[in-house]
Amino acid sequence: MTYEYGIPGAWYAFAFTIQITFFAVVALEIKRKAPGAHTVLEIVRARFGPVAHWVCLFYGMGTNVIISAMLLLGGCQAISAITGMHVVAAAMLLPVGVWAYTVTGGLKSTFLSDWIHTVIIYVVILVALFTTYTHSEKIGSIDKMYELLQETAKYNPSAGFKGSYLTWDNKTALFNGWNIVVGGFATVFTDPSYSQKALAASPRSSMWGYFFGGLCWLIIPLALSSCTAMSSLALMHDPSSPTYPNPIPTELVNEGIPMLYGLYQILGKSGAAAGMLMVWLAATSATSAELIGFSSVVTYDIYRAYLNPNASGKQLIRVSHLCVTVFAVAMGALTVVFNYIGITISWIITFIGIALGPGVFAFTLTLFWKKMTPLSIIVGPPLATVIAIIGWCASAKSLYGAVNKDTLGDEYSCAVGNFVGLFGSLIFIVAISYIKPNKEDYDFGTLDSHFIAGDDATVKEAKAMELEENDTSKELKRYSLIAQIMAWAFFFIVIFLIPMPMYGQHYIYSKKFFRAWIVIIMIWLLLAACFIIFYPLWESREVAAKIFRVITGREEAEKPLLLSAQNTVEQVVLENAAQKQASSDGSIKQ
Repeated sequence: MTYEYGIPGAWYAFAFTIQITFFAVVALEIKRKAPGAHTVLEIVRARFGPVAHWVCLFYGMGTNVIISAMLLLGGCQAISAITGMHVVAAAMLLPVGVWAYTVTGGLKSTFLSDWIHTVIIYVVILVALFTTYTHSEKIGSIDKMYELLQETAKYNPSAGFKGSYLTWDNKTALFNGWNIVVGGFATVFTDPSYSQKALAASPRSSMWGYFFGGLCWLIIPLALSSCTAMSSLALMHDPSSPTYPNPIPTELVNEGIPMLYGLYQILGKSGAAAGMLMVWLAATSATSAELIGFSSVVTYDIYRAYLNPNASGKQLIRVSHLCVTVFAVAMGALTVVFNYIGITISWIITFIGIALGPGVFAFTLTLFWKKMTPLSIIVGPPLATVIAIIGWCASAKSLYGAVNKDTLGDEYSCAVGNFVGLFGSLIFIVAISYIKPNKEDYDFGTLDSHFIAGDDATVKEAKAMELEENDTSKELKRYSLIAQIMAWAFFFIVIFLIPMPMYGQHYIYSKKFFRAWIVIIMIWLLLAACFIIFYPLWESREVAAKIFRVITGREEAEKPLLLSAQNTVEQVVLENAAQKQASSDGSIKQ
């Protein structure tokens, strides 16, 4: 987006960050009302029954499938473009490494790989950004980049005001940004892997984790595009450009190739290699989370819910491993199909909200609105999806004269589909709930009683399914209010306060303003890198110290206490309740 639009390409970073910060509110609500659930879809089934559950399965599993295909598609197309590897080989080999450590390590392996991969990605971005603006032979300073971008606009103007790449006054860029803002909610809110990580954390850790995670994620595309895509733009007419003397073809731009070409021009072949490593790490880390999310949904929401309610721990683990294997192979195959029919990662990003956006309010209102009825969630989202697809195709025909892959991917037809999909679902759910209401409002206090640990859980995991004693209802409500204030404030700042005044004033960045913009990005990147690299180490210092003592023989390793017939979940919960009763003057806290 930055290569195509210049500065407004930052919309991509802003737009996807607000969904993550808003999800902090949802994550807290999940832990507050259903800490014993394995997936958010289990919560839907517990509240509304099996029919509503199957409707939401479509949105949850559909999100898993499309996001996994998108990740693998972007990764394999980038690898193929740079290395010459056949795209089919790349599409099938990428999931293999993910499958290996996901099957053996489960959710814990995704946490560990997330951290390791993200550390490396930050290091690559730091090197690229500071090389570009401090001692690159071709650029070497912020002022030089500014002058080169001005020069590029003379020969290859953008669609922005006066053809500049340094202005937010670009209608096409803003429309695409809004498509990502609206449609992108589906990639987070209906993705089971996000809620699964929320369920695996304590309430406060979940809230702060998603909020700070969103802030640290924002700077990745913002900083990366500010050095790589802008370098590709600035050096478009330099003989070192891989496509000299022409711009990068639109097809390659849609596949995300300007980032890799920019790294090549800044750092040479080592830069291209670093870019490939970064693409591989990002794709595998995120795909691992999708594999875990999908396998958990199939294991708990289909297999244990409908096929084998009394499944043993071994059976659940066997099904989970089988699901990870099948899903990895299927996603590789789907990626090949997408590639050969001409689908790109940019097209998928704009399509997700149209097909799956109606699931956003279905999941959210399940946790927040006590008047929501089973009929509203069964009818509302599917109806919104159908109308969104009709509106999407009709607008493509009306605005562009034809319905095909290209016109369906244009910003205006996508805007119609995304807005109708997201907000149509909200309107239908609310309307149906009031037209045919329940006899009485739902009591969220009974929700967590529907969830019981399987015998594949350890005693510690069973205890973890309860809220900690200091996580009182009053305390959690306070955290929920804090999360909502932060999310809405951030939304207002990055979506309205930063771009809209400059759009209305037709403002083109001055050299001083551009300097400030890049310096802020540098500072933000450094702070985010320090937080991402060192805070997890500090947070896990006690566990790390214990592992070190066990390895060095100073302490014996604890044996896992598996639940058994003599040590059931009910006994664990009763023992926990008894301890609470003894410590609270005879009153058992639920």
